[in-house]
Amino acid sequence: MNNKPLVSVVIPTYNSEGTIDICLKSIREQSYLSIEIIVVDNYSGDRTVEIAEKYGARIFQLKAERTRAKNFGLRKARGKYVCFIDSDMELTNNVIEECVELMESDEKIGGIIIPERSVGNSFWARVRDFERSFYAGTEVESARFFRRDLAERAGGFNEEIIAFE
Repeated sequence: MNNKPLVSVVIPTYNSEGTIDICLKSIREQSYLSIEIIVVDNYSGDRTVEIAEKYGARIFQLKAERTRAKNFGLRKARGKYVCFIDSDMELTNNVIEECVELMESDEKIGGIIIPERSVGNSFWARVRDFERSFYAGTEVESARFFRRDLAERAGGFNEEIIAFE
């Protein structure tokens, strides 16, 4: 019996077939195993959903931009913790385990900034790399790993913001 807290990983997608396989593989190869994957897909016209199904993701279709999709995923999450990543991100194999250990060690920690690495050369991967060039070496990066109850109490993400959320 696994008594480790469940982590919900929420991934908004739209025509992400070029990167989603690497992203989902990096989640399935985590050293921490108590994970559910939630894909909130903006009606992709490519193989995004088919690839996500291969990894056992819970898939929801929603006509929504990234921030609204994250909030929808937060409402569907069942985990004690929730991690929001983009479909072109690749996680290091122990980042979720490290986040859970840190959260479990101190109840005052509500969110954690995790290292980000985009894969591929898609338009959005290049946009994110460009965005990061503005704040490289600063503390501006956003948190991606949260206690779900705190994220819900905070009302999730501001849906008026479509970048740097």
